[in-house]
Amino acid sequence: MTSPDPAQRPKLVVWAYRCWVASGALLALLGILVVVLSAVDDSGSMSSAMLGVLILIVGVAYILLGSKAFTGDVRWRSSLSALTLVVVAMLLFLSVGLGSPLFALALLAAIVGLFGSLLAYRPDSETWYTGKAPEPKKQRAPRKKKP
Repeated sequence: MTSPDPAQRPKLVVWAYRCWVASGALLALLGILVVVLSAVDDSGSMSSAMLGVLILIVGVAYILLGSKAFTGDVRWRSSLSALTLVVVAMLLFLSVGLGSPLFALALLAAIVGLFGSLLAYRPDSETWYTGKAPEPKKQRAPRKKKP
């Protein structure tokens, strides 16, 4: 598998990378904040701390996988896109179920990463990653009216 030329990288790929890194950094910071706040809280429950650690790990994974996808490897792009979709779904249930504003902020940060995945699959980005031009849509012949 050959790597695409970085000099010809489309702006959409650069913006996708920026979205992934920004999302990963925000998720990591929010994960650390959740861990710190749950350590200060005297409820004795470690569940929110463990969720904070999970969000921290996901944020670091976004940054690492985004860096690999930025080099032009299609496999990392698809893995990161699947991860962003799963994380958004997970955080949607967490933010609604737990009612914590920190998880709602984490959901917003994850949506930024999902937007980056959307940009990575646009036609210009797809052409750069795969080296193949997207197939044009076939025009349907107009239907004849019945007399």
